[in-house]
Amino acid sequence: MIRDPIVEEIHQTRARLLKECGGDLDKLMGRYKALEERHRDKLVTLEEVRARRRASETGRSKKQ
Repeated sequence: MIRDPIVEEIHQTRARLLKECGGDLDKLMGRYKALEERHRDKLVTLEEVRARRRASETGRSKKQ
């Protein structure tokens, strides 16, 4: 298996956050939800990503 330092960092961070929540997944999810609410302006939905992708693909096809 290929070693990916970014994925390893994500796993380490998740483990640290879970430990900070006493191993309680409900507390961890509550923490994530609170962050999501606090930073709602930074969230991107799947629909927004798809719309941006379609727009960029349409722009490229017109240039060709």
